[in-house]
Amino acid sequence: MKNLELLSKIALLAVKTDNFEEQINNILAITGHYTGVSRTYIFIDDDENKFTNNEFEWCNEGITPQIADLQGVPYEMIPSWRKILLEKGKLFSQNIVELPEDIIAILEPQGILSIIVYPLFIDNKLNGFIGFDECKVNKQWEKTDIDLLATIAGIVANIYNNHNNLLKIRDLSLRDSLTNSYNRRYVFNKFQEDLKKYHKSNVIFSVTIIDIDHFKNINDTYGHVAGDFILKEFTKLISENIREDDIFGRYGGEEFIVISYHLTRDKTIDIVTRLLDIVRNKTFHYDGKDINFTFSAGIADVLYFTKENITVEKIINLADRRLYKAKETGRNKIIYQGEEIAEEI
Repeated sequence: MKNLELLSKIALLAVKTDNFEEQINNILAITGHYTGVSRTYIFIDDDENKFTNNEFEWCNEGITPQIADLQGVPYEMIPSWRKILLEKGKLFSQNIVELPEDIIAILEPQGILSIIVYPLFIDNKLNGFIGFDECKVNKQWEKTDIDLLATIAGIVANIYNNHNNLLKIRDLSLRDSLTNSYNRRYVFNKFQEDLKKYHKSNVIFSVTIIDIDHFKNINDTYGHVAGDFILKEFTKLISENIREDDIFGRYGGEEFIVISYHLTRDKTIDIVTRLLDIVRNKTFHYDGKDINFTFSAGIADVLYFTKENITVEKIINLADRRLYKAKETGRNKIIYQGEEIAEEI
């Protein structure tokens, strides 16, 4: 009966979608308190299943947390781990000395004496695991314990799948339907978050606004379908030539915006200049026709403003004014200085 009560509580938590981290932490805590185990935790693998990371952990009283030391653990250190999970459906031992040596080597320093680990099948593949440790005694796991923890593992895997599906749906709503780059709303929301980080932790960033030169001529000469093709190809080029952690979105029409992190204006200039050189020298082929184009850009960074006066609008406006200066003075160039308004700096 007590097992049913526990599963009922966990099932209620599983249907909550407002705070994923709180869901998982509560499930681990409830399970830990109920079973009396020393530690419960969840590890999630990287996309290629080469490393695994301790994402959530609950510890009983007197048990030392391990989460900080168990990030980016390479599976090549514990080759038996995934093999056992895949072949046997769980890693189970009342005394860890019975396990393969590579597993003992990672469990012993954590003070683990007994263990049950279940695989988490997320997005239709083994993508992590949930574990239950005992550090005080060699626990004699009862069949009811094993069945209970297996059920909880299944519930947690479903929560992860639902959470990932929700994130995918949200991500679609934040992307431009043509280019699949982030839309204007997402970029501006991210901008607000970045500004808060800058005020709090001095995380600098720069902003580049890019506009394809004479894009109307491309539409008029080759057709709107060709114009859409150019927008998608240009999106690919930008994505390939900025850093993975930078944010890139469609600003509107043929304009794009890039937020570059930990970079001052000068470093950003190098990146955008390289991109401009690539576009200048590239011929795009569409429906048997050769299309060439260039772009203009304006760059601004947070260091051009005092912290007291800086706003998202001011940074955007400065980059925008520099972009239009580039267009007014011949296009096919990058403007990164001038056009400041004294009271804004």
